Amino acid sequence: MNRNVFKFIAAFSMFLDHFAVVLLDANSTLYLIFRILGRIAFVLFAYMIAEGFFKTSNLKKYFLRLLAFAVVIELFIIGYYFVSDVNFILHFNVIWPLVFGLLGLIILKQKSFWIRLLVVPLVFFAEYINTPYGAYGVLMIIIFALYPNNVTKLLFVIALNFLFIEIPLLSYLELGNLARYSKDMWFQWFSLLGMIFIFLYNGTLGKLKTKWFFYIFYPLHLVAIYLIQVIFF
Repeated sequence: MNRNVFKFIAAFSMFLDHFAVVLLDANSTLYLIFRILGRIAFVLFAYMIAEGFFKTSNLKKYFLRLLAFAVVIELFIIGYYFVSDVNFILHFNVIWPLVFGLLGLIILKQKSFWIRLLVVPLVFFAEYINTPYGAYGVLMIIIFALYPNNVTKLLFVIALNFLFIEIPLLSYLELGNLARYSKDMWFQWFSLLGMIFIFLYNGTLGKLKTKWFFYIFYPLHLVAIYLIQVIFF
């Protein structure tokens, strides 16, 4: 599987997830199916951020471009709040955990031990301000960068799921209040589906030039969902 196919799968999965969150009845079967399929997206995006960290020719520009993109999308979400009275501020923009994850990798790249320690408050801050995926997402990006072996990645993702999803471990330990994903979000376990595509990924670029694909697709898919909501709902 080349990078183009990898990106398209991630984008399609994300679209299904956001479509379900905004437009579908949370008690419907279709909602559950779309949310399950939507669990694939972030795992693939996390992997691409980790890969981009190593392959980019200019890490500073890569980070600033991603940060600027996150800010622009957040402004769009703030605008949506004013016209719809639905508050998705900070906790809907999936670019934020990618920014924090990339920043974490930049911090860990520094020579000073004390600077590298700053990754700890960074992870907690991402969780505190309730970005999508929070500490779970930032740690996933860091793990993908630190451990090149895909089996090791899989084991760490399983471990993250045990630590952040209430069912089964935290519920058994009666620590459900610490879970990022409550019992209602049990389907976050389907994030493991994303690992299938990581195992299939061969690292090749593909024939199409898709460097800017995500930067174009992400705002367009939000606009499309908004228009569907206005016209049909």
